[in-house]
Amino acid sequence: MRIVGQEQIAEIFGVAPKTIVEWQEQGMPIAQRGKPGVPSEYETDECIRWYVDREVKKVQGERPQDRLARVQADKIELELAEKRGVLLPADQIEPKLRAAMVAAREMWRNEPSRLAREVPGKPIKEIEDLLAKSYEAFLIKLAHWQSAQVVEEEGEE
Repeated sequence: MRIVGQEQIAEIFGVAPKTIVEWQEQGMPIAQRGKPGVPSEYETDECIRWYVDREVKKVQGERPQDRLARVQADKIELELAEKRGVLLPADQIEPKLRAAMVAAREMWRNEPSRLAREVPGKPIKEIEDLLAKSYEAFLIKLAHWQSAQVVEEEGEE
């Protein structure tokens, strides 16, 4: 049976018309989509079938076999990504990132005094260029984290 309008199909399911809109976004079938001023049309048997299938899937959940297959597939994907070098263990990355951050921090700590010596008497454009070059060098140092030499920070074991 064909139903016209969200209000009528909502009445069949005992829900608010807003729920019908949400269900449509989740895949509830529409026989003929409406337009401004023209309501959508629904085939009740298709809508009921969709609703029952949706509720059954909620109850069934994931079977143990499905979970096992999914976990195995995830494991294989991770192993392949690691082999390709796309994925690295955190314990391999963290020391390099820390070393890069320490090196960049030390470089940045020394920049104010270095720049102060170079700035006196220079035009604004040259000062801006000098600062931009210094900032770019800082960013490059951070970007090359993979080649940073791992060193222990003071106070660390």
